[in-house]
Amino acid sequence: MYDVSPWEDEARIAAIGRLADEGDVGRLVDVLMLRAQDWHEGYGVASRLRAMPEEPRRALADRLVGHHNSPGGGPDQRERAVVLLALVADGFVEEAWCDYWVRMLEDRARHWYSTGTSDEVPAVAEAVLNAGRGLSWEVVGLLRRSAGQGLGWAGLLLDRLAEPLLNPGEPWADRILAELPVLGERWRDLVAYLVAPKAGRPTRRWEREAAGRIDGIGAEAVRRRVTPWLATAAQGGGQCDGGYDSYNVHVIIGLAWLMPLLPPHAETARVLGALVEHAPVKAGVAGAGVHALARLEGGAGRVELARLAGCVDHKVTLKQVRRALEV
Repeated sequence: MYDVSPWEDEARIAAIGRLADEGDVGRLVDVLMLRAQDWHEGYGVASRLRAMPEEPRRALADRLVGHHNSPGGGPDQRERAVVLLALVADGFVEEAWCDYWVRMLEDRARHWYSTGTSDEVPAVAEAVLNAGRGLSWEVVGLLRRSAGQGLGWAGLLLDRLAEPLLNPGEPWADRILAELPVLGERWRDLVAYLVAPKAGRPTRRWEREAAGRIDGIGAEAVRRRVTPWLATAAQGGGQCDGGYDSYNVHVIIGLAWLMPLLPPHAETARVLGALVEHAPVKAGVAGAGVHALARLEGGAGRVELARLAGCVDHKVTLKQVRRALEV
């Protein structure tokens, strides 16, 4: 159970818990609003505030709205008030509050790749979801990446963030997201199967279940569609250095693993080779490309592996290529 945020001060959590238990709303709002450093609260404080009965939470919400609307407050104070409002307003949310929360989340998604240790994004996102509102794909991507980097509160929301299948913002992922609505449910099922995190190489069970999904579409149709997806993925991801989104990267690996299960084609080895060669690329992605090349029917990937052995300079990837050639 995610009880507190790792960076939270236990003494502060305890102090706020005592004030919440006493129902001292005036003192509580002063303590919450006048914190000198690290203004955002964590999951520990949030859980203490949410445990309050509804009546004092409503009174606290009224005080926070007053701080937000105060002409003497600066933008940081106004934002602090509304983020705190997200922690206490369960069951009595007003549309104006949701609108502010949504604008805040959209702004974060435009400017942040992940949230680090900052809990205000998942706090506000949870309030929006609890109010019955949806989140944009960009905000969902921000939350998923943050959860992948260890932000526990964001991780608690992942089961409620089924859409989109991939985080937007990378050319190859945006292409898949644009094509899936036209391709239909069987294609969606295939891509959804690839989302789960993967081990170093596919198991027999993974290949068997993947093959069943391919059969439902048609192996040649899958090859024609997946090959350009992989070619686009080989050009890099959406991070500033071209690195891949930590949530999306599993799908690239899965697409590479599909290739040996598909009809042979001269283009297959070339695309897999590009996936291995082009930097920046995560070692897991390069390894998936090497594994797929080694598994192509009739040794069709060996020429490409030999070429890669002469041009790849990443030590781990080069070792993988040489090992594949020795088999």
